Amino acid sequence: MKTFSPPPIRPGIHPRAGLGNRIDHGMRNSVPCLVVFFVTLVLSAPLNLPGQVELMPAIIMAMVFLWSVFAPALMPSVAVFVLGIWADILSFGPAGVMLLMMLIVHGVALSGRYTLARVNFFVLWLVFAMVMVGVTALQWVLCSALALHVVEFLPFVFETVLSVGSFPVLYAGFAWTYRFVINNADHS
Repeated sequence: MKTFSPPPIRPGIHPRAGLGNRIDHGMRNSVPCLVVFFVTLVLSAPLNLPGQVELMPAIIMAMVFLWSVFAPALMPSVAVFVLGIWADILSFGPAGVMLLMMLIVHGVALSGRYTLARVNFFVLWLVFAMVMVGVTALQWVLCSALALHVVEFLPFVFETVLSVGSFPVLYAGFAWTYRFVINNADHS
């Protein structure tokens, strides 16, 4: 007696996507923006963490940088603009400073993404460090100009060191998220 075997599955032929598949795909694609949204929300709460004020820009800038380099479709400019307004509202800092910082980091990452996506981790880390030094210096200048006096420079140095120092941990989290949440959509 001959056993029945199904025909081989040909690559390129996929079943139609149902509602559940579209919802799953939409949620996976919104993960980067939702994470930035909730990180901003959590770090703006009075948690009494040491360096909490400097931690929020450090995490947000690294996430915007990484997603803009490796998956710019998931971190579009409009989303960065809206998240920048959200961060400005919740940070209680000078209006527009976080928004401008996020847009500059996003623009630098987008303009160099074809090169940055191919370099090794240490070069990417160095580029992020240079971008953060420039953006934090601009933040200090803008905060001083809006306060009409020279504000203390040490918190901005701490913010830069914290953002550059936390980049490897955030990169590991980004790599895990990209591999198992975003890029694994077809295997779910």
